[in-house]
Amino acid sequence: MRQAGWPIPRTLASSILAAAAALAVWSFAPDAFPRSHTSILGLAFFAGILAVVTGRLMCLGNAWLVLTAIATPALVLVPIYRPPSWVFPLIALVLAGFYINGVREKVPLYLSNSATERALADLFRKMGGGTFIDLGCGLGGIVDRISAALPESHVIGVETAPLSFLASWLRLNGQGRRNATIHYQSIWDTDVGDADVVYAFLSPAPMARLFEKLKAEMKPGSIFISNSFAVPDREPDEVIGVDDSRQTQLLVWRM
Repeated sequence: MRQAGWPIPRTLASSILAAAAALAVWSFAPDAFPRSHTSILGLAFFAGILAVVTGRLMCLGNAWLVLTAIATPALVLVPIYRPPSWVFPLIALVLAGFYINGVREKVPLYLSNSATERALADLFRKMGGGTFIDLGCGLGGIVDRISAALPESHVIGVETAPLSFLASWLRLNGQGRRNATIHYQSIWDTDVGDADVVYAFLSPAPMARLFEKLKAEMKPGSIFISNSFAVPDREPDEVIGVDDSRQTQLLVWRM
């Protein structure tokens, strides 16, 4: 099974390389090169685009490309403008609010794309609906799509990255989805006993432990779907290919 690699080193590499290229242009450009605020912002913007392109070539997911697009211009602007020291812990807190699980649980922020959302909604509809749980729901895209597509179903998202949880909670509650619920809760504390489908897009690190939890707690006839990441020594009962740019595979185990 194809698995995405650990994204943090690639994210850092794409940002640092692009920022270094932009700063080299700034440092060694001829005297005729305009050194106005507009040109500095343009250089930072160019570095962000370069980093995103590099990150895409390195197969970074969309969430990490967003981080790259934010971090790279900052790497360019900070050495030039030298902002006050309080800016740096503020930026760190904001980033930690979205990406903290990549450090503490080795579960980065991966966002399921729209093609995957449609595939999951179609699969859940064919099963007849019921209760769908997204373990690590990120910004709530899956919960949003499935709760809208199957209004008679119950869709639950759980998330512990603070700002990701807040974003998904606001997203769903702002639309008044009565069949959707977002919990600030660890995947290890989530009750999956009533779930008809459990979905996860995590990382290789927790898969063996997670499968044992689900196998022990999920009811007979329910299914577990993992986006891209296999369970060690457990062949899936079915593999569903998604027609998207990254050739996503949904790995299905019947409980």
